[in-house]
Amino acid sequence: LNEAEKYLSKDMKVRRADVLSAWQGYRPLASDPNAAPGAPVSRDHIISTNPDTGITFITGGKWTTYREMAEDVLNRVIKMKGLKAGPCVTDTMPLRGGVGYSRNIPVQLVQDFGVSEETAKHLARTYGVNAFEVCKLTKPSGKKWPRFGNVLIEGYPYLECEIEYCCKNEMVVTVKDMLTLRTRLAYLNSAAALEAAPKVADLMGKSLGWSKAETKRQLDEALAALTEFGGAVPKKVGSKLSAATLTDIRALFDQFDLDKNGFIDYQEMKMMAKELGSPFETEEEAQKTFKKMDVDNNGRVYEDRFVQWWHETGPDDKLRKELGNKFKFSAEKLGTGSESRGVAFG
Repeated sequence: LNEAEKYLSKDMKVRRADVLSAWQGYRPLASDPNAAPGAPVSRDHIISTNPDTGITFITGGKWTTYREMAEDVLNRVIKMKGLKAGPCVTDTMPLRGGVGYSRNIPVQLVQDFGVSEETAKHLARTYGVNAFEVCKLTKPSGKKWPRFGNVLIEGYPYLECEIEYCCKNEMVVTVKDMLTLRTRLAYLNSAAALEAAPKVADLMGKSLGWSKAETKRQLDEALAALTEFGGAVPKKVGSKLSAATLTDIRALFDQFDLDKNGFIDYQEMKMMAKELGSPFETEEEAQKTFKKMDVDNNGRVYEDRFVQWWHETGPDDKLRKELGNKFKFSAEKLGTGSESRGVAFG
């Protein structure tokens, strides 16, 4: 985050809460088994021919150079075997959906199908001319605008009907694949992907004829993969809060205040309750607890009000009770007003 700030306005502070998704991966480096001793490991693809079998193979490389890789290995084989072939044409071959593509397709999608401009641009970029086929599967939204196209989750252009299209035309067979490599939602917003996962599993189950057991297995597999992505809340934040690091109730407030703007909102309360091992079982339960904190009914719970909630609510509130048990806060030591400073573990 500190590195990112170097390239942004000096007036802008990049916060941990601004991170919508985080992940890590491994970049494989290719080593040619037939190379001379001491040859360096390549960061690009390598082509090698087995001296015993005469088989030529290629390894390494990356997604963005797959056409170059194909051209290089075929050119090598053609030269070695003395074959005749014309110039390679892979760099001029359009991708699926590319034949007939034009920049006006998003406009046509809006005009012909009544989808939103954002969705139209997304569909055109993703499916090319096949975006028209996707739009034929859209259903009425029940809104004045956009009239057609129900999104998987608010704030993102992905449509529910894309699930059906991909299952029937693009060989998607797992919820995990749909949420990661196909829509890339997990890489854009891990929390949004987690929220959309049950709906995606249900839609895929209907398109592919899954049983209830298979739908559940698929969903569980996807959720397990999605929990490996980071987000606004650092992973394992709950395990970092202990008697050694959390010395009073105000420090707990700081943990809940993810974006460090001086107050807790409803989503922050839910996210931190989950991370601290006390997730709400229902939305109604979460709303009830937040309502106790938010006495001003403005969606913001400031520090003093959080301390007051802790003191006045008592252990009859589930979240209050579970956090009290987890961190051994003593309600008797809390006090009120200025006396509430420095609340330690009981």
